[in-house]
Amino acid sequence: MQIQFKIRGLLAHKMRRFLRSRRGNIAAMTALLIIPLAALLGIATEGGSWFLITRAMQNAADSAVIAAATNGGNSTGGTDYVNEGKAIASSYGFVDGSNDATVTVPAPAKYASISSCAASDCYQVKVTKTVPLYLIELVGFNGNAVLGSTRGQTLGAVALATVKTVDQPFCLLALGTSGAAIQTNGSPAANLGCNVMSNGNSNCNGHSITTGYSNSGPGGTQTGSKDCGVKSNDDQPAFSDPYATMSSNIASAITSATASGSNNCTGSPNNYYPEGNSSRPAANTLTGNVTLPAATVYCGDVNLSADVTVTSASPGSVMIIENGMLNLNGKTLQTAAGSGLTIVFYSPQGAAEAYTGGGTPTNFICTRAGCANGGTGGVLDISSPNSGTWKGMAIYQDTNLPLQGPTGCPGNDKWGYSGSAPTWKISGVVDLGRTNLCVSGAIQQATNGYSCLTLVTNMTIINGTGNLLYTNPQSQCPQQGVTQIMAKAYVIGALVR
Repeated sequence: MQIQFKIRGLLAHKMRRFLRSRRGNIAAMTALLIIPLAALLGIATEGGSWFLITRAMQNAADSAVIAAATNGGNSTGGTDYVNEGKAIASSYGFVDGSNDATVTVPAPAKYASISSCAASDCYQVKVTKTVPLYLIELVGFNGNAVLGSTRGQTLGAVALATVKTVDQPFCLLALGTSGAAIQTNGSPAANLGCNVMSNGNSNCNGHSITTGYSNSGPGGTQTGSKDCGVKSNDDQPAFSDPYATMSSNIASAITSATASGSNNCTGSPNNYYPEGNSSRPAANTLTGNVTLPAATVYCGDVNLSADVTVTSASPGSVMIIENGMLNLNGKTLQTAAGSGLTIVFYSPQGAAEAYTGGGTPTNFICTRAGCANGGTGGVLDISSPNSGTWKGMAIYQDTNLPLQGPTGCPGNDKWGYSGSAPTWKISGVVDLGRTNLCVSGAIQQATNGYSCLTLVTNMTIINGTGNLLYTNPQSQCPQQGVTQIMAKAYVIGALVR
């Protein structure tokens, strides 16, 4: 009995110890929780994987849609933007039709639900990829796709982009809207080094004339053997003369000249006094060192009898040639260091040209053979004022003048120059918006001016030159006081957030 009692006591003791012991509980709990643990692990690992894949897809879509919008916005049609978008997406590892990924780039469209895309077309790129399901199926998640013999989940990322215009300065603007307002014949190289713009077509035979952008106007195209620019934009909005408002400065300049006694047109403002006319004022002949007041009005033709150096008023002087031309007469007209000069061609009759003195004046610079006293040759070496009312303007034609010049370049063209007839060395704006200009030589930088030249014409015809303007013709326009012509050069894609 005593032995049995001891055995029962030992067993009871062992049972109590067993019941109190917690060793091995984790195994039982693991057996009970293995399925939910596996499910949680699946959610964590697969969910994290999906997040990383989706972020990579979003980065790919963002970059692809910017590239597509930039390509599409700078092209004149076609579907290259589709290939561009897909190529960029593939660089992120998402190749359309490969490894269960798709990349779609639909045509630009409006999206009413997105404010920035409601009024103008937006580009879109959508990247999708189907991934297989693993442990997450343990919680009953079946995904939204079938991937071979297993179920899968399709992930997606979408990006939208608008196009943003980037403006750059233009050094040549041809205002004519009929035909080719910029024409070249035999230009040897694309070394103009700045952007050019025509409100009509651009017709360049030989080579492009610029390494920059060439714009053509509404419905306009780049014709000829080459586009006029290495990079071209067709069918751009027409661009008006940004300096046209300067015509309003002429009246106050005439008033100033009259007040200072430097207006010789006060008695007969409707007369045209060509060279050789006995009534032509003696002051219209310039020679030697000339100091000008703020404004001077010359009635009829102005010519040089010797080289002339102009010292201007501060910050510059305006020389208004009324009903006449400037004949360099084979001589040099130069602004002194620190001086600024604006030459204005003006007629109170405007386009009517009802001159009581007879004849028809040429409101330009005489460069043709046959001008009185010889019209060929000469050097025009002037720098515009860099501040004041006429800042940045070197030569200006009143917008009310009749259109001048032929549509081609015949011999002895009085509206053109050939490098030595005359030599132009100009810093500032040359606004000949009422002239069809024929060019066969380079315009250089003024001796006493900065590197800045902007040329406005109605039509520009370039014959056999690739150096219409000098190198870096607008690198110092702020110092020259020139307000540059800013217009669309290209567009870039901008993400819609």
